[in-house]
Amino acid sequence: MVPGRFDSQALWSLQLICLLALLVAAKMAFAEETQVNLGPPMQFGIVRSDAPGCEPICPEWISAEGSIETETPALFKRFLKKLGGRKLPIIVNSPGGSVDAALQLGRMIRKNKFDIAVGTTKFTGCPPGMDFCQPGEGATYFGVASDSGAICNSACPLMFAGGVRRLAGGQAYVGVHQITTTYFPTRRQYRTTYQTVRGRKYQVTTEYIIQGDSYKVYKMSKSLERRLAAYFSEMGVEKGVLLTMKNTPASAIHQLELHNMLQMKLVTSGDYSGLLTLAGICRANPAPENCRETTSPTDKAKQLANVAQTKASSSGSEPSSGSPGTRLVFCSDTNGPGIGEVCGNPGEAGAWSAWHGDVVGRPYTQMKP
Repeated sequence: MVPGRFDSQALWSLQLICLLALLVAAKMAFAEETQVNLGPPMQFGIVRSDAPGCEPICPEWISAEGSIETETPALFKRFLKKLGGRKLPIIVNSPGGSVDAALQLGRMIRKNKFDIAVGTTKFTGCPPGMDFCQPGEGATYFGVASDSGAICNSACPLMFAGGVRRLAGGQAYVGVHQITTTYFPTRRQYRTTYQTVRGRKYQVTTEYIIQGDSYKVYKMSKSLERRLAAYFSEMGVEKGVLLTMKNTPASAIHQLELHNMLQMKLVTSGDYSGLLTLAGICRANPAPENCRETTSPTDKAKQLANVAQTKASSSGSEPSSGSPGTRLVFCSDTNGPGIGEVCGNPGEAGAWSAWHGDVVGRPYTQMKP
């Protein structure tokens, strides 16, 4: 051994000094793993009516189809840049999802003064999110809107409440229920050691987090209730919606009848999505703001050709599993079930399977369909 060699290198001489175990109220935020599948995450697209005899002036709208994920507000924010300031109505069809994300979406919708209706879009050719399929001029897809089979359940009515005009008539289904909060208690352990570098000792503390058994609370916390009450008041919606949510078990869905939604001011009229999307609305003088005249009738043909080419190139390949998401909703402070920021960062945690997350955080609240 060469004398003095270790004086020029960092030497690790670990001596266990103490072990501190501290039980804290911190929680790990995971979405519950369940057999319930909310389906694909919400996708947005600008849709132009494909109804016969519509061209050259046709109504256009924003299609919002799928479950509301924690990343959906960021996706919607990027999507808004495609609109160029246009005020198109939103046709939403969603089973629910993240409460916090739904609140963010509702406020974004109100800020941009969008109308909204519960409906589903049947696409001709490209649907949003389809690989290698480009929309037509103005980032436009083609299709027709219908209220048949359309739903807005669980957290979706929170998003829906943000619309200026809110329509859910016809065969549209709007449902609410209680919120489920899942807690994952953790134990934090701290180990203090010494690191010796060139004869000098430095104290090093290492933290370990050990997960405990989870438990669920099926009753809305007071802090969450106050936050939702303030949100509905902000949107001009009566307290009846929140009361119905509280009185409906998390395992069930309470369908809101049209006359009740009118009384609660969740909808602004008894009309349905056709008031915003039927081809005939563009014959009015003046025409609604979402009617647009196009001079490129070949857009649809190009898009259909693109779809055919995509199908041909993808034949024989296995379908992708899609992009799974999480149902994280609200975090609260470590002292109790208060409401705070969203749990975790999907970009840092990687891909999460449906109803499961793997990021350390604090308690979260979820709404299940």
